[in-house]
Amino acid sequence: MQKFLMFVVCTLCCSLWSQLAQATELTNLRSSISPARVRLVVDSDGPMSYKVKDAGGKLELQLDAKLRDAKVLNLKDHYVQKAELVSRGGESLLRISKNADCQYKVYALENPQRLVVDVFRINLIKESQELEPGVVHTYLQDEINGQQIQAHVIAISPEAKVELRPFSAAGAYNGRGLLTKMTSRYGIRIAINASYFDGSGWVIGVNKDRGQLMSVDSSPRSAYIDNGQQRTLVQDVAYQGILYLPQGQTLAIKGMNRERIAEDVVLYNEYYASSTKTNQWGMEIKLQGDRVIDISNQGNMSIEPGTRVISAHGNANKALLSQLRVGDRVKLRESLGSTLAEQAKILIGGGPLLLENGKVNVRTREEQIAPDIAWGRAPRTAIGMKKDGTVLLLVVDGRSNLSKGLTLEELATYFLRLGARDALNLDGGGSSIMVIDGKAVNHPSDGHERPVSIGVGVFAKH
Repeated sequence: MQKFLMFVVCTLCCSLWSQLAQATELTNLRSSISPARVRLVVDSDGPMSYKVKDAGGKLELQLDAKLRDAKVLNLKDHYVQKAELVSRGGESLLRISKNADCQYKVYALENPQRLVVDVFRINLIKESQELEPGVVHTYLQDEINGQQIQAHVIAISPEAKVELRPFSAAGAYNGRGLLTKMTSRYGIRIAINASYFDGSGWVIGVNKDRGQLMSVDSSPRSAYIDNGQQRTLVQDVAYQGILYLPQGQTLAIKGMNRERIAEDVVLYNEYYASSTKTNQWGMEIKLQGDRVIDISNQGNMSIEPGTRVISAHGNANKALLSQLRVGDRVKLRESLGSTLAEQAKILIGGGPLLLENGKVNVRTREEQIAPDIAWGRAPRTAIGMKKDGTVLLLVVDGRSNLSKGLTLEELATYFLRLGARDALNLDGGGSSIMVIDGKAVNHPSDGHERPVSIGVGVFAKH
């Protein structure tokens, strides 16, 4: 019995000694100062718990960890004068002399283990307003990677009786226009800019409204879709159109609702204009359903509701169309490379994808995103999706002292902060704008609103 008791005592002593030997030890105190914050980092060799006491100008953190040598940082910054890490019994104390008005955030990180204290040199602001049931606008003055940003978020709950739809910022037809004017004209209360475009209004992206294609692109890019039961993001949406002629030949469609260039074949529908606006150096056929109802080599063929026009330039392309006669039947087969995209009634093309299933996955290379979009900080417009189906419309200002903008990686990270699981980038830079009740609520980096080609509006669901 005595031997057994001695064994138990020895075992308990060894266990206690092992726990003491394994107690977390603080290894360093370091700092960094950036325009938006002062960051203090306490490095450790293991996890630890902490308690925070804020006494105005003195912030104290009680750390459940050992410290061998005291650490002192004399920062002499207006917001943080001094930080010291001292031992107190078996624990440690981090004292921070800060401006009493400063906001701060304390959090632990792993790999490696460390405790972070951010003391902000800016005012963090979050102001929210419900615009209609289930639709909330939030203004944010925030910080990311030491830089100040200003952002606007529209959160649309799954229960909200609204839907996102793309629309032409030029009005009824293709081109460019101001979202403030178009939203006021058509009674669209909330809108942001959407797909990329060039100076002529040539849309670079696939967009579909109520099942009808508005614009197409052959480059595989990500897109937001709504098929009536599900709102989600899909990858690698790319248009392919082929016209099958009665004689067995085929003609590849190279674009839709845009300028026709040399050796080109473009498909036009009523979303473009009342006519094709082409010159006489091509050949055009008009379709109603699968039947040819008109043929012309004069250019600028009219487009009536419910009709489509195929306009071809180049001898080989024109030779194929010249075989057709009014009354002939043809087959136009179109693919978007995704069954979900093809079945969706609403599709908003952008790119690159930013988040996928809660993980950062910025697909700039896979989606062939131009360097001026892929790299550097800029104003950004994007769509995010939460796990519960909430849709987030985000516009972040940039290129100013008040808001530096975001890189695409920072944009993805910021969406995680907002609670998104998936996210998609849209056109940014000087085009980034959010309009509420006919007014821009953000500050476009051009100093004024830029005409854009496609907008995304929040429409009442019918």
